[in-house]
Amino acid sequence: MKLHSTPSPQCKICDSSPELYGVTDFNVSCYGNNVHRYNYPLSGHAIYYYKCKNCGLIYTHAFDTWSDDDYSQHIYNAEYTKHDPNFISKRSAHNFTLLRNAFKNLESFRMIDFGCGDGQLVKLLKEYGTDAVGWDPFNNSAPMPEERFEFMTSFEVMEHTPTPVKTMEIIDSLLDQENGKYFFSTLTNDLHLAELMNFWYIAPRNGHITIHSNKSLDILFAKFGMKVKHISELYHLAYKHSD
Repeated sequence: MKLHSTPSPQCKICDSSPELYGVTDFNVSCYGNNVHRYNYPLSGHAIYYYKCKNCGLIYTHAFDTWSDDDYSQHIYNAEYTKHDPNFISKRSAHNFTLLRNAFKNLESFRMIDFGCGDGQLVKLLKEYGTDAVGWDPFNNSAPMPEERFEFMTSFEVMEHTPTPVKTMEIIDSLLDQENGKYFFSTLTNDLHLAELMNFWYIAPRNGHITIHSNKSLDILFAKFGMKVKHISELYHLAYKHSD
């Protein structure tokens, strides 16, 4: 396993100077069954996380040079569901119920689920009557749509990207530039700083490599003419604005 290191880390959102936040083993996952969330045997690969002094982003450079094949081999492989047991069944059903309750005219939308995994949520949306499509960089047998959408969703995506600005460029290319709205989930770190590296969301084996703060999300989306309403520490709604 080849991990990237940098002598002069720089925040991936605001380009400010970070400080070393902590280090953990690659085999730490969200749902490890011990206090450290270790999955034994340990990998022996140290993953260093940094925290931006300005925007509060917590992130690692360890995977900056990985290819899609590297991610498929080491993270999103046949073992992945052991570290994310809700990936296959429960999460999609929960997210569908959430969308149905939050957006009363959901069946009238033309929308895209970005980072859709194996497409389970898209299937549920279509059965409900929503005109929905999905696209995922790791389940990308179909080409990315060329049209723009007024509504987009992502669940548990933003923490997985090592290049948040580049990911936002893709998201922005899919959103309607006047009325685009983007509903997404990612757990922010603001209420968990006292936990340091014990914060369960810092989990390299799950692919959790970019842990946002509210401020880092605000700065990131502002680069693309968007504001963010933080509904909770997990759910956020970004939207285009002209002022």
